[in-house]
Amino acid sequence: MTARRVLLAVGALVAVVGVAFVWVVGRAIVDAPERTPRISAFADGRFAEVEPFRYCPVQEPLCEYEGSTAVLPVRPGHPLQLSLPGEISDSPWGFAAVYQDPETGEALEADDYFAPGTRNTLTVEPTRDGLDLVGVEVRLPSGVIDVDTNQEEIVSHAIWSIATTREGQGGDDGDGGTGTAEDG
Repeated sequence: MTARRVLLAVGALVAVVGVAFVWVVGRAIVDAPERTPRISAFADGRFAEVEPFRYCPVQEPLCEYEGSTAVLPVRPGHPLQLSLPGEISDSPWGFAAVYQDPETGEALEADDYFAPGTRNTLTVEPTRDGLDLVGVEVRLPSGVIDVDTNQEEIVSHAIWSIATTREGQGGDDGDGGTGTAEDG
């Protein structure tokens, strides 16, 4: 194969990849929801509609976004229940639960990842191996390339964050200033 043919083949491949990328980004923009998706959270008789802590466009995953963390009380025997809309569950998404030792303060993060359309609800136990649940995050990943190092990284372009407290410990009325919270 001549050098000219190799260059033509590489050029054609770059063009096809470029067109595909533009099409995917264009579809993401066209299909973007008019309002940010919210997660429904229920714990110990309280409901909260959780707005994003961070919500950036896929093509700009590190944008400036000032969200807040919702706060819900949990206690043994009353798990945190989450319901995710299709805008989240129809994409690959990640979940992190942070548990803390009440004596030492040591924390453990348990992560799970889900394929598109495989799960839209989640039940999170308030204790795990003697550790107390202190918070959870639902994350939508995005790939980025660090221009300085040319290395690929996965970052979360969207995050929904819920801090959990024991009933009567800190917190507020259960909505963390993020929307609706109701006693159930």
